[in-house]
Amino acid sequence: MISLDTGFSPDEMYRMLYMPFEKGCPIQLRTLSDEQMEQVPIMRQVLHLMSLLSAGELKLTAQGYIPPKIVEALYLMGEPSWGTDWYKQKSEPKTEEIQVLRVILKECGLIKTRLGKMSLTAKGQKLLGNRNELLRTILLFLMLDYNTAWLDLYEDQEVGNVGRLYSLWLLYRYGNEWRHTDFYTAEYAKAFPLLNQYQAYGFRVFNRLFRVIGLCKVNDRPGDEGHGFGQKVIKTEALDLLFSFPAR
Repeated sequence: MISLDTGFSPDEMYRMLYMPFEKGCPIQLRTLSDEQMEQVPIMRQVLHLMSLLSAGELKLTAQGYIPPKIVEALYLMGEPSWGTDWYKQKSEPKTEEIQVLRVILKECGLIKTRLGKMSLTAKGQKLLGNRNELLRTILLFLMLDYNTAWLDLYEDQEVGNVGRLYSLWLLYRYGNEWRHTDFYTAEYAKAFPLLNQYQAYGFRVFNRLFRVIGLCKVNDRPGDEGHGFGQKVIKTEALDLLFSFPAR
């Protein structure tokens, strides 16, 4: 399924696919200071919500959602998106970024919900005191296990979910200027030629994953309207802040 024409050895590709950030992986996770941690959009959101929960249980709405006032505050800490900006009130069902945030914290075993209230787990309380381990836990989940296809109707579940660190490397290599996601789709296809449904790749990887983390910007802001709206991306400073690419 994987092409050898990637610039990486088979061992390096294996490590990017199955052993991200471990020894021998071409992409390594940096250790951040508390100040640097606050420069990463997803971590601003994670730390804010977990700190609220550390102070006490959060009462959810009657439908079981995070209260809109908190949703709006969390949304403003992240990387904005046209789809969510369209809604005046930022409720959880209409704010995909906060839905994803909740999934991350739940699937990483950091929060729990009981009797209409959200709280930290023992693991969540422990990792709140070790921010770099918290960051590593979240990024490992996002790069290995998170299903970016859960909110779309594309048939192929693997496109964009396979080889996320390779996609990250592509953004690192080519992301200094605005490029259409079709460019990245073509580069990804060279590495994974047997996958199909490539129309899903750009949206899943850049809108659903890298933008949510804060690794890229998407041209979907006021003034960007026109051909290619929402389909061009550029990397942010957070990418080089979070990751190192030894000998690349």
